[in-house]
Amino acid sequence: MTDLLFQEYVGWFDKRMNGRKVLLMIDNCPVHPKIVESLRNVDLFFLPPNTTSKIQLCDAGIIRAFKAHYRRRLYFSILQGLEVEAPNTEKNNILNAINFANLAWNFDVKEITIANYFRHCKIRSKENNVPEPQVGELDEGIQEVSELNESIKELNDVISNLAYRNVMDVEHILNHPNENDTVMESPIEKEIIQFVMNNDDENDPEQDDSSIVPHVSSKEAFQAMTILSNYLLQHEQNISKIVFALQKVKD
Repeated sequence: MTDLLFQEYVGWFDKRMNGRKVLLMIDNCPVHPKIVESLRNVDLFFLPPNTTSKIQLCDAGIIRAFKAHYRRRLYFSILQGLEVEAPNTEKNNILNAINFANLAWNFDVKEITIANYFRHCKIRSKENNVPEPQVGELDEGIQEVSELNESIKELNDVISNLAYRNVMDVEHILNHPNENDTVMESPIEKEIIQFVMNNDDENDPEQDDSSIVPHVSSKEAFQAMTILSNYLLQHEQNISKIVFALQKVKD
């Protein structure tokens, strides 16, 4: 994040909220400027310091759940690569990282988990239509911990299957010191020039093709969909919606 990106985002958000009055709560990251000009629909409210774990939902546990699912998918892809003897199985690229993040957030982090953290931080109004825990389920404050522990257990199982030597502890993986409080500030012109010059000096003539998406022909795509359709149909717990969706893609 940079102060320029922040101002651009707030300006874009302000335009989307046309005709409404919105209070946007923001933490005290150094690149969040206190004043953004020309806002008509949005008022900025900066949270008090030293309250991150108490009132900021993402830091209370949502980010932790997301990271657990993301890294589970990352290590699982390495495991799959080893099983098919693919080259450079542990070499990841930006496209794969984006796909893992997309799946982790949109498929793995459940709505009930987010709702539970709203309750945990006690900033949800009673009028909001958010599903309450059903009778017999774990009470508030425990349910989201149970769900998070389950995802961490899955991550631990995947890493165990990789049989690493001196494997890193899962807690250390989820809370790596280099990831904490990382802030990207806008570089000055001198730093930009030096960065470009260094890149020119270290430029490798051999292009790294790890980030290039391999060409897939129409024939190969159809064959892959046929194989996947057959796999889903013979699976005992096949999901009809997925089978129909795959057929729609094929059509």
